Amino acid sequence: MAVQSAKRTETTLLNTWGMGTLCGLFVLFLLFMVSGSAQSQQNSCAVARAPVASLSFINQDPMLDRHRSVRWLNNRANQGSRYMVTGLTEYELQARFDMRLEPVEVGVGAFCLYPIRISPEVEVIKHLVYVASELERGTCEYDVVYAHEGQHVQINQHMEQDIQRELDAMVSEIMADFAAMRPVGAGEVQRLQRRLLNQYGQDFKRRLRAIDLARREDHRAIDTPDEYERLSKACGPNSAFQTTLPDAMR
Repeated sequence: MAVQSAKRTETTLLNTWGMGTLCGLFVLFLLFMVSGSAQSQQNSCAVARAPVASLSFINQDPMLDRHRSVRWLNNRANQGSRYMVTGLTEYELQARFDMRLEPVEVGVGAFCLYPIRISPEVEVIKHLVYVASELERGTCEYDVVYAHEGQHVQINQHMEQDIQRELDAMVSEIMADFAAMRPVGAGEVQRLQRRLLNQYGQDFKRRLRAIDLARREDHRAIDTPDEYERLSKACGPNSAFQTTLPDAMR
């Protein structure tokens, strides 16, 4: 009886130790899972709040100015003596890029930056079309100059469409960038904010410069010696292009 009792006691102790070991391993497994989940969350900023994105393009319809002489137009265009400027289109944009970033703590000492507001703005501040005041409305010469300047207006307006599409694409790319970012330490937040604001501001300017360069190339394509020659003869050999306007330039 004594031997049997001792054996039962030994078996009971072994079973108790074994259950304790299993419980300990289970607790460690849970702690590992929780730790791994937290670490996974801290390694990603993929859950980003949708920012307020206002893509503003302030347009301005072209305005006609017929109060400028042909001499004034040539001085304005800084044109040499080879070609006479009888019409001119001036176009000017003003652009700014505003963006607000907010740091959000996603773990102990770990922060994600989220875009709260993305507000690129482009404003047309000048779109003027000049036709030499020496040309009477309704004449062949006036119509020829007005039609040519109308082509320049269309090029400018086409560029406005390109800018709007580019701004839409830029906002989408910014959102993708932030979704792929990793958290940073508290000491890195301000530096990262400055870097990102500068980076996107420079990207905004680069995109506008590229579009403007394409616009200038389109303008040059219709301002060629051959085109000037054709226009000067469009109303006959004794039109105002050969008489009235050269006299006004003297």
